[in-house]
Amino acid sequence: MDFVAVDFETANSNANSACQLAAVVVRDSQVVFEQSWMIRPPRMYFSPFNIKVHGITPEDVRHAPTMDKVWSEFQPLIDGQVLLAHNARFDVGVLLASLAAKDIACPPLEFICTRLLARQTWPGRTKYGLKPLSDWLGIEFKHHDALEDSRACATIALEAERVHQTSELRELEKILRIKRGSYQQGHVKSPRAVGKRSSARASGSRTTNDKWGFPSRTAKVARKLDAQTVLQAAGNQPPLQGKNIVLLGNLGGMSEAESTQFLSALGAARQPTIDASTHYVVTCRTSENATDQAPPALPAPHLQSSSSTRGRTSGGVRVLSERQFRAILPAGRVSLP
Repeated sequence: MDFVAVDFETANSNANSACQLAAVVVRDSQVVFEQSWMIRPPRMYFSPFNIKVHGITPEDVRHAPTMDKVWSEFQPLIDGQVLLAHNARFDVGVLLASLAAKDIACPPLEFICTRLLARQTWPGRTKYGLKPLSDWLGIEFKHHDALEDSRACATIALEAERVHQTSELRELEKILRIKRGSYQQGHVKSPRAVGKRSSARASGSRTTNDKWGFPSRTAKVARKLDAQTVLQAAGNQPPLQGKNIVLLGNLGGMSEAESTQFLSALGAARQPTIDASTHYVVTCRTSENATDQAPPALPAPHLQSSSSTRGRTSGGVRVLSERQFRAILPAGRVSLP
């Protein structure tokens, strides 16, 4: 198999705050090259939460190159290649936001999530995070170091290759009934499962797929959001007034048009792609799962009063899971930062 496994670490909850990036290049199922870059983010603010997660501090990146310099080295490695990442929607989101912050147009991308790949390969497990999955497979690594995480991601893919006895990535996708994600001209399509694996049915697992194609044995249909109810809770003051939001997918229980109308009713504008004016990127799904996690290394946003502008800098973009997005809506009296 040929692919490039990648991983980002971020300084804070802004998606454009990449502080470390790594790539592991695999050709013919062998690692042929790997590299890690420290990155100086646009704003030198490192949240205590993120420092606790990955251990990177402002001093570690004070003299590091910015994303535009790193991109000149990283882009040739991924040109024409399929990207693999664990929780790919987070890493692809960070890449897009970081490039947008530097006014760099992102070329077309194709990518696969190894979390999805693992769920289809080993159905019935309760945890598919990178650390518990790697522990189960006997992969030793230092979690939340971008290079170590990229190596673990690549190893998971190669182990799936061994299990299914195929050396072609397209063939593996066909066996697992996975459709790779893509990015082109501002439009993102997430990796997803297009059918249930027979082995999952044989194991007795009650497997359904969420919006992003991640199978879940305990998936529940997301309750459809109602704009009028949210507005009433907000005292008829649109809680998202003036916010520009990119939805990766559509809100649970809604069509594309309904999702757009919902945001509009709450005062927000739906953007087709991330740019310097974007406030939030919401990774949507149509089912809720207790094991689903928000994008790694990104704490839930801190809500502040409408009179406060702290917590968001010019050009800052925050990534929210749909669960996080839903959680802030009942607090309609409080504006988003």
